[in-house]
Amino acid sequence: MTTNKLKQDYENACNAYLKTFVDKHDYEYDPDYWVGNSVGTVISIADYYVDMETIRIDIDRNAPVDEFVKWYDYSLRLGTLDCKGIPNYDNWLRKCPIKSEAEIKAIEEAHKQIEKLKKEFEKMCQEDYKYSKTLA
Repeated sequence: MTTNKLKQDYENACNAYLKTFVDKHDYEYDPDYWVGNSVGTVISIADYYVDMETIRIDIDRNAPVDEFVKWYDYSLRLGTLDCKGIPNYDNWLRKCPIKSEAEIKAIEEAHKQIEKLKKEFEKMCQEDYKYSKTLA
């Protein structure tokens, strides 16, 4: 089998997964969803960026339609808080342990406090720098 034939077969398979994924989630199909026209990598659809592995898992595991958005939103929410241990989609579907809403809210509150303290610290350092320059 030639390299061109392998590449064409791969792209056809990826586009078939993409078509099935967008049909399942009620998006309009467009083969140009692939970021940078790089078939089999990442798609940009609606407000989501989805890699091929997530698409494949969603289809192969016949995941409930609403699970993808639940997982994506959970991952994005914790990712913006710099949390570690965010589950991939496969583990999410296997019902791995996740943080409760109360735990997430506590992390968000702690994150706000940390950001506030960082700003105060930067301000204090800037004031000390300005003061030390007046002494020189």
